[in-house]
Amino acid sequence: MVTRRQNVEIAGRTLSLSNLDKVLWPEDGLTKADLVSYYTQVAPYLLPHLKERPLVLTRFPDGIHGQSFYQKNTPDWAPDWLRRFHYQYPGGDHPLDLLLVDDAAGLAWVANQAAIEIHPLPAPAAHPERPDRVTVDLDPAEGATWDMVRLLAQTAGQVLEALGLRAFPKTSGATGVHIVMALTPRYTFEQVTEFLHQLALLLFQLHPQVVTLERMVARRTGKVYVDYLQNQRGKTITSVYGVRPRPHAPVSTPIRWDELDWVRPDTFHLGNIFPRLTQMGDLHLPLLSAPQELETPAAALARQLAPLYKSSWPGNFTRGGEQGVHPNAGPSGPNL
Repeated sequence: MVTRRQNVEIAGRTLSLSNLDKVLWPEDGLTKADLVSYYTQVAPYLLPHLKERPLVLTRFPDGIHGQSFYQKNTPDWAPDWLRRFHYQYPGGDHPLDLLLVDDAAGLAWVANQAAIEIHPLPAPAAHPERPDRVTVDLDPAEGATWDMVRLLAQTAGQVLEALGLRAFPKTSGATGVHIVMALTPRYTFEQVTEFLHQLALLLFQLHPQVVTLERMVARRTGKVYVDYLQNQRGKTITSVYGVRPRPHAPVSTPIRWDELDWVRPDTFHLGNIFPRLTQMGDLHLPLLSAPQELETPAAALARQLAPLYKSSWPGNFTRGGEQGVHPNAGPSGPNL
C-alpha cells in the first residue's frame, strides 16, 4: 500500500501526516483527518488535563472494527521533540518510555498514529507514586440500564458532597459515568484505592440491587460495577475530551450534576462537542486548582460504614460472597 503524506504546520512544528483519508469510523465516514482535526482543535481544553502526565495510547490502525493495541512505550522513530517519561510498571521487566504531550502538535502526532483513545496516568511525572486524580468508574454490565447508572452516579455525588469532597462527573463516552476528584499528592495508590473501596462498599449498601463489586465479569450481569481497582498504580481511565472507538465517535465529556437527568454516555461526539465547549467552557477546570485531602472524608466514611459491619477492615481484602464483598469487611479506613 502506498503511504500518502502531507506536511502541515501545527503549533510551530512541521508534521508529516499520513493516510489522512483512512476511514476510522465506517458507519459515520469519519477519517483519520477528522481525528487529527479534533485533537488539534480541542487542545486548549485537553492539554491542561494532560500536562506533565504520562500517557498510554490505544491505536486503531484499521478503524474501530479492526484490531487495536495499547502503545505504552514511545517508538524510537517518534520525533525528538516529543518528551518521554521513564516509567516502571508494576511487575514489568524494564522501564518504558511513556509519552508526554505538551502542545497541539503532540496531539496531532498522536492522532496520526490512529490513537483514538488517550489514557493519562493518575499521577504526574513529578510524583509518579502519589496520584493527584482519582476516578469513581461506574461501569454497567450486560443487562444493566442507563437509569441504574444515573441513579448510582447521583447517589455517589451526594455521598461525596456529604463527605466534603468536590467531584466532577463526565460521560465515559462508552456506557458509563466517570466521577473525578483532584487530590493533594500525598497519598499512596494503596491508600487511594482503599478509600474508594470503602466508598464502593457504602454504595453497595445503599443500592444492593444495583451495585456489584464482583471482579469476575460473568457475575456482574444486570448490575453496575463500581471499579475502584482502576485507581491502582499503572491503571488508567480514558481522558476527559478523549474520543472513543464506538459508532458516531462519542467524546468523554464533562457534565453538570443536573445534566445526569437527560445526558447519555454517547450524547456528545465529534459532530457536536465544539458548540457545547463554546457555550459551557471546561466544566473540569476546577480540577486543575482544587486539590483535596482525604483524612477527614475517610474518617467520616468509616463512621458511616461502622454500623454495617461486625468486625474491622481486613488487612488484605479478599473477595467473598456473591457481590465480591468480604462479609466482614469493615470501616477502619485507608490508614491515611
